[in-house]
Amino acid sequence: MKVLYINGSNRKGNCSKILNDLKNKDDKLIELSDKSINYCLGCNACRNELKEYCVIDDDMQEIYEEILKVDKIAIASPIYMNHITGLLKNVIDRFNPFSWHDDLLKGKTIYLITVGQMKEEENKDIARNIKEYFESIGEFMGFKTIFLKNFTSGDIETIDDVTKMYDDYEQIIEKLKEKIEED
Repeated sequence: MKVLYINGSNRKGNCSKILNDLKNKDDKLIELSDKSINYCLGCNACRNELKEYCVIDDDMQEIYEEILKVDKIAIASPIYMNHITGLLKNVIDRFNPFSWHDDLLKGKTIYLITVGQMKEEENKDIARNIKEYFESIGEFMGFKTIFLKNFTSGDIETIDDVTKMYDDYEQIIEKLKEKIEED
């Protein structure tokens, strides 16, 4: 496996489509909507007991294992309330063990894709804030963040299909693949 793809959406729609179109057969896609991931308890067992992973026994254990197998992680999230989904934020909160064992994410690259209902230009500031959020986490965990694309899905009531919003969707996907493969 070269790249781990993580769908931060609560459903299998645009983000799932984009990530499936990006991934190669040897890559793995994790659909967070299929996982049972509890909230971080803030117990600091990962720090105090020097555990590499969280003490909570849930599907996050599988995600930790998959993250450690790769150097590249591509994450797609719809924009909910001007940020990533709560589901994805929950996973990011559970990265806490990696902050105490800083070599575990060191040198990895996280690629970000967002999908919002508004036009790309209208989501530009939101996408920038999400990128900065990941960059700030990456500063102390040692990973690099590359923002790939902010897609628009159109009005969820009438369109909600990212492929219908772009005449050049296939070309965009090819360019994103190249970007991931070149780093």
